[in-house]
Amino acid sequence: MANIMEYMDWRGDVPFSMDPFNEVDNLILAQMSYTDFDGFIADNESKSIRTVSEAYFNKHTVEEIEGRDTFYRLAPLVMKKASETKRFGDIMIENYINVLDVDKEEQMAAVTFTIPGYISYVAFRGTDNTLVGWKEDFNLSYMLETPGQKRAVRYLNEQYKRKDEKIIVGGHSKGGNFAVYAGAFSDDEIKEKIIKIYTNDGPGFRREVLGSKEYQGILDRIESIIPEESMVGILLENSFGSKIVKSSARGINQHDPMTWQVYVNKFFEVENLAGKSRFMNETVSNWLSELDDEKRARFIDIVFSVLSATGAETLEEVTGSGVKGLSQSIKLLAGLPKEEQAEFTDMLKKLVATGGGLIFDKIRKK
Repeated sequence: MANIMEYMDWRGDVPFSMDPFNEVDNLILAQMSYTDFDGFIADNESKSIRTVSEAYFNKHTVEEIEGRDTFYRLAPLVMKKASETKRFGDIMIENYINVLDVDKEEQMAAVTFTIPGYISYVAFRGTDNTLVGWKEDFNLSYMLETPGQKRAVRYLNEQYKRKDEKIIVGGHSKGGNFAVYAGAFSDDEIKEKIIKIYTNDGPGFRREVLGSKEYQGILDRIESIIPEESMVGILLENSFGSKIVKSSARGINQHDPMTWQVYVNKFFEVENLAGKSRFMNETVSNWLSELDDEKRARFIDIVFSVLSATGAETLEEVTGSGVKGLSQSIKLLAGLPKEEQAEFTDMLKKLVATGGGLIFDKIRKK
């Protein structure tokens, strides 16, 4: 089976006039949005994928990109491949923003891909490798609206208020969550322009969001796609079903869009989620149900304070901090008030006990 790169080899010469925009095209553009366009697209500027790719690879080498240590490191290579095709090369890149605010715990980036004379695809970038970005992911569990979600809504409202074309909104990981949220809570005049919303292995929402008339009003336009061993797209809750697709990887590595398997112009589907994905979903859901919002917030704050104590700002720096970083983390935990240490330990025990209880139930039922 093939992935999105091979799809472009096979279908790259087929224009959208012959084969309309599809779910694979959606994932390609969502993956491309992970590219750092800073310095390559100015405000109020529009450039083709072909032009941006040429400028990008005049500054960066393929070897440098392949040597990066993030799951989305190959996004620029997706852009390069796309730039060489008839189908994608002339797509215009515009309305790029990239926001990272440590104080507000906000990470949001978005970009629009406009297919001339056809349609625009608004792509919200997923979680990057910063601790701020990952903390905002966890904040989804106790906040009614994160700063990133709020800015995503503002992006749609501001960029499309004076435009008449129809749009597709999408994203991967947290970007998928932002796409659904922005689509649901955008102004009515914007909402009327949205024909489809793609969430590619994006986490869900709190029940308050699910019950809102805004969310209910866009359900028929949402297409959720998750890999068979999804660990991200099954988090929290949704009111829609998901298309489950085959991946060439295992476990959390299936979150990487480059591993999703393609058949002609669609994904290769499987019937059910893998057992480990269902187990994780049950474990986390049951554990969260035992914690109120205040406890969830404290738990997350402590976890990320410990990670930040290493001096790291990215996940790669956390894993590379070694013994010194571990020592700083232990000092921070030891310095917490006794009641906070006890509460943190109790929440961890509950998580382990929840998973163990589910395993016991499954064994007993067999």
